[in-house]
Amino acid sequence: MTTAPRRRTEPTRNRPAKVSLTAAGFGVAALLNFATGIGWLNPPAFVAMAVLCGLIAIIAGHMGRRRGRRLDGDGRGTALLGLILGWLLLLICILATAVFFGLLAALAVLIDTVA
Repeated sequence: MTTAPRRRTEPTRNRPAKVSLTAAGFGVAALLNFATGIGWLNPPAFVAMAVLCGLIAIIAGHMGRRRGRRLDGDGRGTALLGLILGWLLLLICILATAVFFGLLAALAVLIDTVA
């Protein structure tokens, strides 16, 4: 008679992993506000919020990965997901900011050549 391995039913003890994923989720939500139109009311605030959430997700993700190593892998996958999403948030915000300033510079050159 073989018994099936027991699944863990208690909540994870790795709180930084939860914080990392939650912060990454809030950052993604801040960027998704641009799709609804709300983000266009004050774009720098929503991009800054996404950057802040990304930084929190990265820091908490590293802490969650380290703590997960001590807790026999508890929450390491969650922390990794928060870490990846945090880096993606930062990358998207940096690229969007670079595109914005590039378009602003191109517009300045275009106006200068017309006048």
